[in-house]
Amino acid sequence: MKVDRHNLKILEVLQTNARISNLNLADQIGLSESACLARVKKLTSEKFIREFQAEINLEKVRHAEFYVNVALKRQDSKTSESFRRAINKIEQIVSCVKMSGEFDYMLRFVCPDAADFNRVSEQLLADEDAAITRMTSHLVIEKTKPFTGYPLELLFQD
Repeated sequence: MKVDRHNLKILEVLQTNARISNLNLADQIGLSESACLARVKKLTSEKFIREFQAEINLEKVRHAEFYVNVALKRQDSKTSESFRRAINKIEQIVSCVKMSGEFDYMLRFVCPDAADFNRVSEQLLADEDAAITRMTSHLVIEKTKPFTGYPLELLFQD
């Protein structure tokens, strides 16, 4: 599927306002409602749009957020799979990315407080299946540039 300027604009609008009505989206894009809806459905079926979600404002609830670098004992597929199973059991771990460099993974924890983070992280370190050799944690003090969307025009350049 080719992402033309209309599709790119649809993606740009939806990533910042997924609740926009099809009528308003069509008006912003300069398409008919039916053409706009067909494009959104096609972008969704082709997996350019993975899902529509609500972003919860964590500032409204008690929370502590941590980014945690993790180094594993070994870098083989069995160890990685065992680590993935271990972290998928922990609901406070809301995302994980595999990294290059000194650490193997970066985890994002969202916990009610630092005490809960300490309990959960110690539990994870003690889990032999997780195969963690080293962990460093960083408390988020302030989000100085929150996520506001991907730079789609740059990403879709030929």
